[in-house]
Amino acid sequence: MTIEQANQYFSALPDGFAPEEELRAALPAHAEKVAFVGVAGTAGKTMVAGLLAAILKAAGFPVGFYRAGCEPVERRIRIQGEPVDPGLLSNAVDGLSAAKPLPRPAAELAAAVFCFAEAGCKLAVVEMADAGLAAALPRMPVCAVTSIGPDGVSRSLERSAALAAGVMREGAVCVTAPEQPKAALSELIVAAGKANCELVVPDAEDIQFLEAEKFTSRIDYGGYTIPLAFLGRHAAGNAAMAVELALALWRKGFEVEDDAILAGLAAVENRSSIRVLSQKPLVILDACRTPQQAAALLRVLNMAKVRHMSAVVGLSAEEGAEAFFSALESGLTPEEQKKDKTTMPGMSENPFDKVFLVPLQGGEAARNERLLETARYHFEAELCTTLEEAVRLAKANSRRGLLICGSEQIALEAAEQLENRL
Repeated sequence: MTIEQANQYFSALPDGFAPEEELRAALPAHAEKVAFVGVAGTAGKTMVAGLLAAILKAAGFPVGFYRAGCEPVERRIRIQGEPVDPGLLSNAVDGLSAAKPLPRPAAELAAAVFCFAEAGCKLAVVEMADAGLAAALPRMPVCAVTSIGPDGVSRSLERSAALAAGVMREGAVCVTAPEQPKAALSELIVAAGKANCELVVPDAEDIQFLEAEKFTSRIDYGGYTIPLAFLGRHAAGNAAMAVELALALWRKGFEVEDDAILAGLAAVENRSSIRVLSQKPLVILDACRTPQQAAALLRVLNMAKVRHMSAVVGLSAEEGAEAFFSALESGLTPEEQKKDKTTMPGMSENPFDKVFLVPLQGGEAARNERLLETARYHFEAELCTTLEEAVRLAKANSRRGLLICGSEQIALEAAEQLENRL
């Protein structure tokens, strides 16, 4: 099987959930030699997993890394920081295609596990789109639940937290996000008690910003002082989680020295989260899709004192659009907006002169018009026909710079369009 055929195989699979028994049956027997770190949650999974994988590589471990997303699978399965060998992935798909088909998230995870086992990885960090699948992985001494929040579906914080807690295992250590919403944290505490899993929460007061202007970032967490390619307080919280995950692995018998923690965190390149593609002209890409992420983005722009930008927004769904635009306008999550706003960080002035909307993929005209009306409650907004048109109009309208956000797909497509033109 060629890598093109392998990609076609994954593309043809349906989304959805698979029973853990079906995933377990698809895993090779030698997967037991790999210790997994499962990372679940709403926001920050890719960043936390990527930071930890870099730390483990710096510590000298043969390490695998799988992240969910919309790029081809061979770019999202990595071994020692490099994309998986196409032949190895093709062999994994050969085995999967001969058995009962799995939904795409489970099939991708099964292929990743096969590749990690075949490559002799001692540790593998895996982003869990479905936390319930974690039970199928043979060994998981450490896991993580990142920030919990609205995710474009009609689900409470408690329910989202309970689903993410599916990553917990008996006897494991679970690290969760600092400043987790109280409702989510309470659910995680209960779940950890039921699973007999130790829950670790980084102390937000231990996170110090040493530099936070002009799109640079240097933080200190518990004495670990590092330059960080990611911006914003949420990114610092994710880095703190990665530190605590590394320390938890050390307590579980994996040698992770302080030097490896520092080197790994500093080495990770930012390819998705508030990525500054260019300073002159200012072009920022962000895969943000939730109100939490939109609020975090706006706070970074405020910190950098950016004004008079144009924004291109390409959401993947109509649901959750109101909460997203509200957070992008105010810098406050829906939960924060219910509180006394005088105590919130917020924004003194919104930085966007105008917002240009990319149509919903496969969406009919009526849905796109509703999306436009939703955006107009918060911004001067215009609906475009394509991403290319939206970028062109936004650049022409901009006095200071350009932001492109709303989904990973939009950020990736924009990067391809712009990187060779700047």
